[in-house]
Amino acid sequence: MAAIMMASTCAFAQHEPGSLTVQPRIGVSAYDFNNTSDTEARVGLVVGPEFEYTLSNRFSLAFGVNYSQQGTELKNSDVTFKMDYLTVPIVANVYLFKGFALKAGVQPGVNLSAKLDANGTKADIDDDMVKSFDVAIPFGLSYEFRNFVLDARYTLGVTKIFDEKKLNLKGVDLDSKNLGFQLTLGYKFTLF
Repeated sequence: MAAIMMASTCAFAQHEPGSLTVQPRIGVSAYDFNNTSDTEARVGLVVGPEFEYTLSNRFSLAFGVNYSQQGTELKNSDVTFKMDYLTVPIVANVYLFKGFALKAGVQPGVNLSAKLDANGTKADIDDDMVKSFDVAIPFGLSYEFRNFVLDARYTLGVTKIFDEKKLNLKGVDLDSKNLGFQLTLGYKFTLF
């Protein structure tokens, strides 16, 4: 009987249906371009709030606004693409047991800046060479314990980063999309 009660308790989300929480999050990201073999991930920062509305004991919807450092580094050289985005992840959470959720959704983003750092010399990449709008599909998992949330997400880019008609860079596939991993820690506050 005790095992059945514990199993049913563990099958629910941490928060009551109809509640809204806000979660300030901060963490590390590692982004790279797909379709390239001569690059490696740029490690950066991801930070921002996420709001979550609990629909039922097992489902919730979340949306956030994040500052995300992305880009890539060319192997065997001191060349780094530093691309900063404002992203808006919108994800559905499915709680498998108390505190543990699988998540997937869509993440539109806006390019805030694009810089090329080559051997210590920094230069802006013209706005018309980098697409200003980005779309990715995030999926991952999270675990919440006493309102602390550890979240791991992989984002799969859908849109191209560059306008291939205006940019010609050796070693970079201009059909490239952003691919990345984010690991964040947050704390949930209940708004209602």
